[in-house]
Amino acid sequence: MSIDWNAAAKEYIDNLPSPHDPTGQIPIKEWATAVKLATAARFGGHASPHEAALFWPEFKATGMAPQEFEAVLDKLAPLSYTYHGRPPSMAEIVQLKDKSPKEARTYFGDLPHKIYPHVSAADMVKAVQAAKPHANEHLGRDATLNEAAYLHHSSENPADYYSRIAPKDQTGGTLPSNVVQGAFGRNPGNDGVQAPGRQAPGQ
Repeated sequence: MSIDWNAAAKEYIDNLPSPHDPTGQIPIKEWATAVKLATAARFGGHASPHEAALFWPEFKATGMAPQEFEAVLDKLAPLSYTYHGRPPSMAEIVQLKDKSPKEARTYFGDLPHKIYPHVSAADMVKAVQAAKPHANEHLGRDATLNEAAYLHHSSENPADYYSRIAPKDQTGGTLPSNVVQGAFGRNPGNDGVQAPGRQAPGQ
């Protein structure tokens, strides 16, 4: 029986710890996959060797194949980011890997919002999106989270709310289109009072 020394040498080398792994635990043959999956789970930038080394044992514990992990990540990541601004945790990936998109959406949507836990993540997203066009129309910006939380609890109509809190010109007139409102330090309280320490033109 002949021995394929090339194959034997390759197997030996592939099973050596990767020189890039700071823990010395991940073999060369698995290092590229570890970095690839850690980068995918990181969502932004390339995973560092330290991040890949921390990620790999958690991934191996799931018992998932790399292709399955990437597919589940593709399904869950948009929901996790939409509702919580973060990637799904490894525990969530394992828990939801066999769930339908509707079940996964319900899971992330029912979790409390991270800043306003008295509002569910789904209700916060709904309130923000409903308020957005009215905030832009009356204030020239997107709705804030505290405004969305208020609208959710009060059930006030967003159009009425933003019309009510919009800055009112003291003279009742309309600013010329070439004038930027607030350029001279208008108070955030929208009472038209000049901000301290600044003078309006001509004063």
